[in-house]
Amino acid sequence: MPNDLPIDLDSLIHARSVEDNRREFKSVWNERTRDSTVRSICAFANDLMNLNGGYVIIGVEESGGRPILPPRGLDDADLDRIQREIRGQCARIDPDYQPLLFPVLYDGKPLLVVWAPAGDTRPYQAPKRRKGGERVYYARQGSETVEATGALLSQLFDQTGRTPFDDRRNLSATDMSAVSERLVKEFLTDVGSELARGDGFDRERIYANMRLTYRMNGYVVPRNFALLFFSEDPDEIFPGARIEIAQFADDAGGDLIEERIIRGPLHHQVRRALIYLDSLSDVLLEKVPGQAETDKAASYPYEAMREAVVNAVFHRSYEDREPTKIYMYPNRMEIVSYPGPVRGVEPRHFEAGAAVPAVPARNRKIGETLKELRLAEARGTGLPKIRRRMSQNGSPEPRFDFDSARSYFRAVLPAHPRYIAIHALRESALSWATGNRSRAVERLQRAAAELPGSGAVAGQIIEYAAAMDDMTLAREAFDRFQAVPDKTEAAQPYLRYAEAMLNRGKMVEFRNALALMPSASGVNDMVESAILSKRAGNCEEAHRIFETAYPQARGDARAAHEFAQTKIALARAIRDRRDPAKRELNCQAAELLRHAIQLTDDPTRKAWSWFDLARTLSWLRESKSEVQNAFEQAIRLRPEETRFSDVYSQWRRRARVG
Repeated sequence: MPNDLPIDLDSLIHARSVEDNRREFKSVWNERTRDSTVRSICAFANDLMNLNGGYVIIGVEESGGRPILPPRGLDDADLDRIQREIRGQCARIDPDYQPLLFPVLYDGKPLLVVWAPAGDTRPYQAPKRRKGGERVYYARQGSETVEATGALLSQLFDQTGRTPFDDRRNLSATDMSAVSERLVKEFLTDVGSELARGDGFDRERIYANMRLTYRMNGYVVPRNFALLFFSEDPDEIFPGARIEIAQFADDAGGDLIEERIIRGPLHHQVRRALIYLDSLSDVLLEKVPGQAETDKAASYPYEAMREAVVNAVFHRSYEDREPTKIYMYPNRMEIVSYPGPVRGVEPRHFEAGAAVPAVPARNRKIGETLKELRLAEARGTGLPKIRRRMSQNGSPEPRFDFDSARSYFRAVLPAHPRYIAIHALRESALSWATGNRSRAVERLQRAAAELPGSGAVAGQIIEYAAAMDDMTLAREAFDRFQAVPDKTEAAQPYLRYAEAMLNRGKMVEFRNALALMPSASGVNDMVESAILSKRAGNCEEAHRIFETAYPQARGDARAAHEFAQTKIALARAIRDRRDPAKRELNCQAAELLRHAIQLTDDPTRKAWSWFDLARTLSWLRESKSEVQNAFEQAIRLRPEETRFSDVYSQWRRRARVG
């Protein structure tokens, strides 16, 4: 039994490509199900909400709207007779309407799938009873077929003559030459349809089953959605059918970094746009103090970007000549489509916690096709998913707006705060490296105004200010950061300010800054604090901090080396050479230095580690060959370092090494 259904049957039955309210199951075929089937066909044809009709699946039982599988099937039924009866009963629908009928096999059982797409001459009436002339209007209300009366009937009549633009016939096309067979075959393969399998390609049959065509005055023309999805360059026919992406250097949209125009079939545009946008989005990793796991976030979560782009492509009008636009700023992404929402949707419906009301969609075939391709999901899920993914990513709340004239709709996805900080740090570093120091500081100050709790930004301002010897600026940045309640990278400003004070010999300010540093700082910050304490001559404090931090910093060559130097300094402070503590500290230092040598590929760090190891081994009276090897390794790595050769020469004289 050939399956000419233009979508994947399994996805239809399990509601992966078609929502529950667009499916109806009938377990058997009899007089009762025949009458209800025709009424449902009429309701689907009326397509009150512009969802492109629906499906009646005969031969499958249901419970609560869900299929009971494996299917019962229609083994004992005459499928040809059932189809004749459906066509005969549908001949009584007014105006004329016939659904598409597809005998199929599922799990080895014969079924009949009735596809009732939205009609072109709605509203439709169907007989209220099998016998008798009375006809009534039917509509779908949720997952039920109901008689349209009162407000529902008025709404149905409001749709009279209103075929959505994407499903209208294209009168400028005199044949189907603009529709690409390659793209149609690709689509059918992507959605899992069996329609294009086998030898040959029966264009007329396949295009008719997919409802790509409309027959008028003896010839066939394409519908608009067929040209949007299956022509090679739709924007030659519909000037707004493309996506333009612009990336700007600053938040105000000043200097343009790059512009990209994405053309092609609509679903190709969505995929290409998302690949490009994802390439611009960074994955941000942050070690959480006290946890083995790393906190992972994205500058823009992919799922939120996908929903925003798909919504823009889905809900815009292709009668409008403006393309879909995506603007990338350092602190946000804006997706703009034209025009704004349909009537009945108001700004309050886009506030957090609100729901967009069930109003007829602008496009019915575009939405259905995107769902079949798994680019869009069930109706009404897009905005909640954007909010959910942004929240899960730790990003600020998205924003949605449109003007009073409904000339545009804009979705704004704020960048993750860490991305804004990283972007500002990169730009300022480039300006600093090229000698434009004032611009580097100005860029950081703009970021600090937007992210007052970013310790990375505040710390970099302090570091640059200290390099310019502008301690007034450094102090202002330090004080502003201290006053902020919610902080990230909280230790950085304290470390940078303490370092600036240490370099200037202001020991009181240095100690005060370190004392104010948050106690729950990360391992790297604790190591930095220990190094500063060591530089200040407070090796006891440095050793205390290193002992706390080092178990989590064992993979850091710098931490191992600096910890070893701290132990060496403490050992030197013990005057009595016979004190066991002195030898223990030096033994521990030697072990740390060997570990640092193994960890690092940096020739300078490795050379100084070998040098410190040589001196420690000498004090421990280890073998002369081991001490000599350590000195020679240091000199080999840094032959220009005169201190290495001078100390080595002194040792050789003392040790009487030839």
